[in-house]
Amino acid sequence: MREISYPKASFDTKSPLSIYDFSRFLIGHSLHSLFGDIAVEHKRKGKGGLGQMVEELFFKYDINSNREADFSEAKVELKCTPLIKSKSDNSFRIKERLVCTMIDYFELVDTKFEDSHLLSKCQLMLLLFYLHISGTPIYDYKFLFRILWQIPEKDLLLIKSDYETIANRVRKGEAHLLSEGDTMYLGACRKGQKGDFPQNQPFSKIKANKRAFSLKPAYMRYILKHVIDSGNNYFTNYKSVDKSSYELVTAQELEDSSFEKIIINRFSQFYGLNYLEICAKLGITPYQAKSKYADVSGLIASNSKNKRISDAEEFVKSGIMMKTIRLRNNGMPKEAMSFKNIDYQEVYDNDNWLESEAYEIFTNRFLFVIFKPKPGETIVVHNNKTRKDVTEQSYILDCVFFWTMSPDDLDSARKYWEHIRENVLANKIQLCNFWSISDNKKFHVRPKAIKKIQLTPNPHGGEAEKYSYWLNADFVKKIIDENS
Repeated sequence: MREISYPKASFDTKSPLSIYDFSRFLIGHSLHSLFGDIAVEHKRKGKGGLGQMVEELFFKYDINSNREADFSEAKVELKCTPLIKSKSDNSFRIKERLVCTMIDYFELVDTKFEDSHLLSKCQLMLLLFYLHISGTPIYDYKFLFRILWQIPEKDLLLIKSDYETIANRVRKGEAHLLSEGDTMYLGACRKGQKGDFPQNQPFSKIKANKRAFSLKPAYMRYILKHVIDSGNNYFTNYKSVDKSSYELVTAQELEDSSFEKIIINRFSQFYGLNYLEICAKLGITPYQAKSKYADVSGLIASNSKNKRISDAEEFVKSGIMMKTIRLRNNGMPKEAMSFKNIDYQEVYDNDNWLESEAYEIFTNRFLFVIFKPKPGETIVVHNNKTRKDVTEQSYILDCVFFWTMSPDDLDSARKYWEHIRENVLANKIQLCNFWSISDNKKFHVRPKAIKKIQLTPNPHGGEAEKYSYWLNADFVKKIIDENS
């Protein structure tokens, strides 16, 4: 390899902070702009090609297949990860989950988390975020941000729990049933979409998809937010204390129980109570609002810290969604379940189901909080805006559970997304072209707004009506019946 003189500064291979400081020379540049044609000559293929080029050209490290961290003496792993720039507001978003290391099903069953190859690959990472532009050679990708990220102690406890969840499935001969929705921060993500060859697994003759340990997109968004909020192009939490002001559970609680058991247990003393009785037990004044059942559910789950459960540290990092559902007398949900608005530009640009926003939504873990009507009982709630009392049907807390979409349902979700993308590509963004409730396909598309048409950018130019992802009410009922 030809000797490279730029940059002239050096770094201490035993010091994480020295390696992190040295990476500043890369920010604002591509490998091509730094090293000229040498970068072109050293182009490498594959997902890890850019990282290998950075190691070889920038850090002057020989490429190897060692199972330890890239900078072994400093125990720092190097990860190059892509961002996409939004055309609507010029903001940056995570393009994909961060792959840590491949899963060897046979090795996994006998390996403790503390001894795992995974731990050495994710405990301390130098993250180099670059701007991904479709069709651009990897040596022309421009690096935007650098982060030296040490996974906080409590996060490691949750990741350890995720690791054990994945390992236990494999030990049961269920590697083929693994889902990213099974876990919080650490996912077992699919590797390869087309032409993927299933792998052998222990304890079962059924072959399983090739998978890798990865940090979920929600967790990566949490990390990216730190550098965005700092106003700089660099950030580190190395040897610092995580000062989150709103966490659902403590590290001490996690030493004794799992996250899900802790949350579910908090609801146990509220079963069978109506809204007024729950408010009394929580010590809050009842109020009339569309969100009141979600608000008290958030307060219960957070031990009265905050009614906005989506702001909790663990929910932000994991992408878990809480869905509060009221049932009719026949057990059917009062309404279908809505999700975020469809980003037509994202659908247009992304041809990979496994990297789509829809895939992330439907592989998420969900916390269902179910309220059912109490026959013959009404409650009176004061409306602060109208200053009038409102009499309404009484609902009691019936059941609470965590849920993940099954592989069969996820396959239906893939077909749902493919149909949406087909219409977006053809510029047929009209409600009549998408799946509807009457199609009985578990999913449908429609707007959230009922009274007023809302518009959003159309990737073909101009604007289109704003539609959202939905689950059909009868599909939601099936989920509840199977878990309550």
